[in-house]
Amino acid sequence: MLRSVAFTSLLQGLVVPVGVLLLDWPIAVVLGVFVLEIVAVVCWAVVKIPFAAKRPRNMIDGDDRLLGPLQTKRGSVTFPGPLPPVYPRNVPTLLLTVCFLAPLEVGAAFLVFAFTDPTVTTPVVKQLVLGGAVVFLAEGIETAREYFARGGYRDHSPRSVVLVPFKRLFGVGALLFVAGPLQGAAVSGEVVLGLLVVGKLLYDLRRFQVARDPDARGVFYRLYGSAETEPESVPVEVPPGDPVVCDRPPQTAALLDALGRGVTYTLTSSVLIVYVAAAFFLAFGATAVGLVFLGVVAVVAGVRAVSRYLRYGTVEYRGYDGTLVVYDWVLDEPQARLERSAVTGLEVTTDAVDRVFDTRTVRLGGMDDDAPTFRLTVPDPEELEGDDADANESLSLVHVRDHRQLVDALGVSWRLDESVAPPSR
Repeated sequence: MLRSVAFTSLLQGLVVPVGVLLLDWPIAVVLGVFVLEIVAVVCWAVVKIPFAAKRPRNMIDGDDRLLGPLQTKRGSVTFPGPLPPVYPRNVPTLLLTVCFLAPLEVGAAFLVFAFTDPTVTTPVVKQLVLGGAVVFLAEGIETAREYFARGGYRDHSPRSVVLVPFKRLFGVGALLFVAGPLQGAAVSGEVVLGLLVVGKLLYDLRRFQVARDPDARGVFYRLYGSAETEPESVPVEVPPGDPVVCDRPPQTAALLDALGRGVTYTLTSSVLIVYVAAAFFLAFGATAVGLVFLGVVAVVAGVRAVSRYLRYGTVEYRGYDGTLVVYDWVLDEPQARLERSAVTGLEVTTDAVDRVFDTRTVRLGGMDDDAPTFRLTVPDPEELEGDDADANESLSLVHVRDHRQLVDALGVSWRLDESVAPPSR
């Protein structure tokens, strides 16, 4: 393991020194290769995210209506071939990275590069293409060797994968910030070039040291966390034997519910502003722009609908003696459980879909009502709790056919008399 880490780190670290000493790279090429290194790290991070096996800690609030249901999903999908399983819970982080974090980091890197006022000529462009290709290949080799072939994906969550380009942006960005003022000062180009080469070597050596030392804790690790502070995923414990009762919501009801929730979300969230913008442009004749805004609304509604369906449309509720288990029949994986002794409340409601299909929606209060404790820094790995697979959290049983059998199997049917609630609107 150590030899492979040394090889891949050395390969990346020697790109700039070799380019300067053997290919006579100017400052503009060195700075440009730094930026392309950030681009390469971001691209390969996007490739890594779907396969990260650990669960993300506090990346997205589980109660978030848009992406929360996806991140709380347990289980994986295995495809034929050598690649490891893909985890649906990593999709929210992938979307955030592709749509927001990656453009932000790459844009910031190119912006800082522009501040150095580089002289870009045809020879410089050719050297940049060569340097960028080598850096991209080196990062790809490290990804293939360490992350896939040697099982590094087992040690990461999608959240810790995102940390890698974030740290690289600050480290390499600092060198870009230094280079700009020095070039405009009374400092020779050779001195600036030397400082850049030495600074990059020191940064790569530090990365190598952190890779060797699992106990290394820097500023980023304290504030953000690391792969070591992400929880190992463990399966939800299922009681032995067959369930007493099993209730699977009707698929038609689940689909209509998901579509309705997708549309409702766009009308009850900040997406409503996009509707206003679309109406404004359509009213003033900018039809193409207005349709683009409506397309954004449709995409958000679709994401919300898919998220809702994957949370409640692909599950069945299995009642054991004193325990209720939510089971995903598509992923073949239990999602959550609630024990009789942990039930703090029960509420039965009916919405429009329930009334059409003669179903009920039941909310069972669990042991997760206390607000989480806020901390400025992330504790050390040994101070953190593991996966909360059996945490007895509150459950919502959506569009169940016979809620009384489920409640009776759980052993809290006496709470039905207290659960009278007005119909949902």
